Amino acid sequence: MITLTSENYYSSAADLDYMSCSQYQSFLTCEAATMAKLHGLFTPSASEALTVGNYFHTALESDAAHAAFCDSHFGDIYKTKEDKKTGEIIAVGKYAPYAKADDMLKTAKSDPLIKEIIDAPGQNEVIMTGKLFDMPWKIRLDKYMPDIRTIIDWKTAADLNRTEYNPATAAKESFLESLGYLMRAAVYSEIEKQNARSSDDPTFIIVAISKQDPPDKGVYLLNHRQRYDYELELVKQNMERIRKVKSGQVKPRRCGRCEYCRATKRLTKIVPYYILTPGFNGEKEEEYDDVFASYLENT
Repeated sequence: MITLTSENYYSSAADLDYMSCSQYQSFLTCEAATMAKLHGLFTPSASEALTVGNYFHTALESDAAHAAFCDSHFGDIYKTKEDKKTGEIIAVGKYAPYAKADDMLKTAKSDPLIKEIIDAPGQNEVIMTGKLFDMPWKIRLDKYMPDIRTIIDWKTAADLNRTEYNPATAAKESFLESLGYLMRAAVYSEIEKQNARSSDDPTFIIVAISKQDPPDKGVYLLNHRQRYDYELELVKQNMERIRKVKSGQVKPRRCGRCEYCRATKRLTKIVPYYILTPGFNGEKEEEYDDVFASYLENT
């Protein structure tokens, strides 16, 4: 099993050896796309939102980490022009999403409570591993204060007050719930407890900044043992199938809507128009990924 470092944490080798919260959510979204990505058959299109999020994160990590990130994503972040005298490409400003991220960082650093959390003694980008539901898991903490066992998670969001309807519960949820942050807090806390050799939950705090103008801000305590138990039970139920899919015992399901499914879609029959009707409750045939199945047979 691979030894995790900051350089290989997000590698395919690490993802094959370990489960993570992001990978778990990816399996729930589309098993076929996740398996294709794990085995190098599919590379998702670069997401501007993800790059901007990493820009925001590295700025709170350290000056060195942020400078390295900006250098490696220079063309994404900066508007440029060529110096007519030297021929050198120089920056003449930032594209709107990154200028907005700078406003968000200013909002964070100018708030006394958030600034106190930023400046508090701790370790950034801490990697931990553990075992949940008979599988190895990996987590990476944005900031960890080992002396007081506190986890800090930096988050950006469109609107801190936006709610989403969850058809499974028939209720509206906050962005913390709809984006799976309660699940993440539950998993992170279990892995941290294993590493700290403690039965007590660590403190889990999310610091969130919105992308509005001006940005909104909030600091949220996610500790809730009953909710953690609920989230972990859901993970346990889903992991039985995910384990079989990831090990190649069963074919991965196709969601039929994502980038990977669109790119590999094969039509086999004509279907009635009304299956596209919003709220259609008739049975739809489950599609399995024969593309990936063929790959497995030849490897």
